[in-house]
Amino acid sequence: MTENKELILALGSNCDQEACMSEAISRLKDMFGDDIVFSERMWTVPVGIASGNFLNCLVFTHTAHNLANITKAMKHIEKLCGNRKRARTNNIVKMDIDILKYGEQVLHENDWTRDYVKQLMKACPF
Repeated sequence: MTENKELILALGSNCDQEACMSEAISRLKDMFGDDIVFSERMWTVPVGIASGNFLNCLVFTHTAHNLANITKAMKHIEKLCGNRKRARTNNIVKMDIDILKYGEQVLHENDWTRDYVKQLMKACPF
């Protein structure tokens, strides 16, 4: 059996933020069961796009799935939350799920330098 790997996700939404965040969290709970911890939610000013504020949170869990399957599953959840390519071109992000860490692999290295990621990592009860 494949070893469970630590998985850290960053969630963000700048449109229908509360509803989209709740939808993503519900789907992640269904996917990972009891082995999941969510940080508090934090409002942030957008970086690199002109839009309304983002609602963000971090997710901590473990998975035996490979990175390709996790990536595909996260893209599916984004779509279920209402993400569409056309909306993204207009800076509308219903749900963005970035994989920050998969096992020993650190991904989205620039995201780790963002203040909200640092703050939520420090405050998370795990």
